[in-house]
Amino acid sequence: MSSQQFMKQESGTELLHRSHYGTFYDTEAYLVYSCSLPGQPAGPDVIRREIKENGNGEYAERHVHAWASERSSQLAALTLRRATQLLSHLGSPVVLYRESATKESPRMLSYFRDGIRILRNGSLNGGPRLYRVRGYRPVVLQLEPVSWAQLSSDGVFVLDTSNLIVLWLGRAANLIEKIFGAKIAYRMARGPEKGMMMRRIAIAHDGYEQTLPVTDRELLNNLLELRSRSVRPPPPIAESPRPARLYKVTQPPRVSPISVPSQKSAARLEEIKRAPLYREDLSDDSVYIVDGGSRGVWAWVGANAPASESRGALAAARGLARAKRLTGPVATMIAGREPLEFAALFHRWSWADARRDVRVRAARSATTKLDAVSLASNAWLAAEAQLPDDGSGSLRMWRVTLEGELFEVERPQQAVFFDQDCYIVLYTYHAPTGDQTVLYYWMGGSSPNDLRNLGAKEARDLYIKLARLPIQAWIYQGKEPAHFLQIFKGRMITYIGSATDYDPSGRRVVPPARALVAVSGQYTREARGVQAGRGAGGACYVLRDGARAWVWCAAGATGDEREVAKNMAAADHTLVMQGKEKADFWAALGDRRQFLQPSPLKEVERPLPPRLFYVSLGAASQYSFEEIASFSQYELAPEMAALLDAHAAVFVWLGAHCGPRARDDARSLALAYLAQDPAARDPETPIIVISQGREPPNFTGFFPHWKNSMWKGHKTFSAIVSALEGKAIVRGSNNSLNSGNSENHFDQHEKYPLSVLRGPKEHMPPDVDPLTKELYLTHDDFVSTFNMAYNEFRSLPSWKQKELKKAVGLF
Repeated sequence: MSSQQFMKQESGTELLHRSHYGTFYDTEAYLVYSCSLPGQPAGPDVIRREIKENGNGEYAERHVHAWASERSSQLAALTLRRATQLLSHLGSPVVLYRESATKESPRMLSYFRDGIRILRNGSLNGGPRLYRVRGYRPVVLQLEPVSWAQLSSDGVFVLDTSNLIVLWLGRAANLIEKIFGAKIAYRMARGPEKGMMMRRIAIAHDGYEQTLPVTDRELLNNLLELRSRSVRPPPPIAESPRPARLYKVTQPPRVSPISVPSQKSAARLEEIKRAPLYREDLSDDSVYIVDGGSRGVWAWVGANAPASESRGALAAARGLARAKRLTGPVATMIAGREPLEFAALFHRWSWADARRDVRVRAARSATTKLDAVSLASNAWLAAEAQLPDDGSGSLRMWRVTLEGELFEVERPQQAVFFDQDCYIVLYTYHAPTGDQTVLYYWMGGSSPNDLRNLGAKEARDLYIKLARLPIQAWIYQGKEPAHFLQIFKGRMITYIGSATDYDPSGRRVVPPARALVAVSGQYTREARGVQAGRGAGGACYVLRDGARAWVWCAAGATGDEREVAKNMAAADHTLVMQGKEKADFWAALGDRRQFLQPSPLKEVERPLPPRLFYVSLGAASQYSFEEIASFSQYELAPEMAALLDAHAAVFVWLGAHCGPRARDDARSLALAYLAQDPAARDPETPIIVISQGREPPNFTGFFPHWKNSMWKGHKTFSAIVSALEGKAIVRGSNNSLNSGNSENHFDQHEKYPLSVLRGPKEHMPPDVDPLTKELYLTHDDFVSTFNMAYNEFRSLPSWKQKELKKAVGLF
């Protein structure tokens, strides 16, 4: 259901053959055109069919990407003009992107499943070539000249020579990039016949080059003199997170405008607001620029916008990107054809996709049997409804106290919560693949931070005690996911205060004898009851006075809302309709009458489709996220941590071989993602952490054609390295270099030349501890300096270590 075309731009325009797709030369420019139905992938590997718009809200998404290297500004400008001509030729609404080399948008990279190659034109034939491999849809960038200055400790590089392929792995490089680098090195070394190796591959680890076999070391030394080895440290985080900003294009200028360069009459931008942004902020008679930081700069053209402003929209967006030195994609679109990446910068954007609307409605109103077996076979339904099962499993619940104790809540009281408390809920159900457990940690809206932190520790301790098998979920009052509400059969009520207000011993959680509860929701998995008094409202209310109960329903309440409220009452009750109240009801209500404020039924949200991000771990508490558009299960690798943004909740997926830091910091990286999102996301968005092999259907349903057997034949990085070097595979090896995770103490430190570490204190790098300078040497420098490996040195008594360091000038 998609099509794609790839055109090269020099003095003219040439339509390229499919064999050239994904290869770019830095002295040329390219146009990439794709067309697909919303939510459908687009790329050369997808069957090409004619796409017909059916007029029922299902239209073709058309995208044109103008790619050019920053080295040729004239060619880039020409390419944009040709792209504009292509748009007028197509005659249909198209999203136009200005793409820069190595800064390609996730959507463009999604067209090339094996990544792209950016090559240098005019480089010497037959000579050595150096490439850097970066990203999760890998970009292979050719570098010139071949020198140490090109290498950095966070990178993966492939040195291509006539006799040998050298795969150089930076100490701080990402494990997934190492795997891609190994695959690319294998392709380069392979002959025309599949599986036939024409050249050998040598694996060189950052700082361990001297450990290579003699012949390989000599060859590497001829190309990169090992004595002059100098590798750049990882760069700092490029951009601090900040909310998106909305600008309006104006003519003539207004108060305090920002000037934006343009070849036409100067466009002027007036900042309207900062995130959170809403669709209502965009007027159809104007042109707007949305600055999404690293997520791109977007020009939005209203349907009735003046022609003069519409023509200059892309130029205004590019000017803003240049003025703020933003490196993400720059794009322009017209109202009604916004891509997902743009819509995700806004709060509660109503996603126009006829097929998805059908799925959302079906999931919300499903009356079919929603047990674990049926939901596993209809994973899309489980994902849309966010129900892994029907909530009929076994349940245990504890209340957290500031004294560090956990009081287990008895079953009759389990639907009672207080907004100043925190609770741990352990739910187990039987899935087709075996028993599945979910560990929920619920935090009341008025609970103190000390209690929240203590409860988080208790929840983690329980998770470890349960052998890290449960799914972990951090949830907040008023934002509970559908499954949590389903567990309590639509009877969950949150009261004001703490459980100790009604039982000073703290051992029981009992509701107050008199309470007015606002009820919201039309289905069990939407039902929330909140004690009226802190802004809570609903179409129906439950009033309790001792043993008596009333269910009050507003005149506009639907039948479903009334049934939810009656279920919430859970006992004999009197149904009261608005305008037909009797004296006994008013007497029981008393001075709480002002809280009886009926709220209109909320419009059913049409959530955005989910988005997938790969997670990179930098320095402590630093994370970066790279989006993978048009994703499938194929994009998940056991060596990685990934984040699936389902908008109503954030899932963190932990691969079986991901590093311990990702496992320990799973919640922290999700919080970092929410903080970095330019859409100014709610930090109390539910966070759900799952492990490879224990994925519930409400996660797998977001991936087309999920297969539980996907990773059965998976090769670890150590196995890949052994195969490339022609060695026997060592299973279960703890070698940090072969595993790709530099977890040992020595390799975690930045490395500096011996001359720097022997220099004066005032010239010492700020991160060097003067008492342990030896840790900042590379392995090769350490061995040549101390005549032993670090592990051998570390086993010596401390007095002997000091003597050796004094002898070599490192103490």
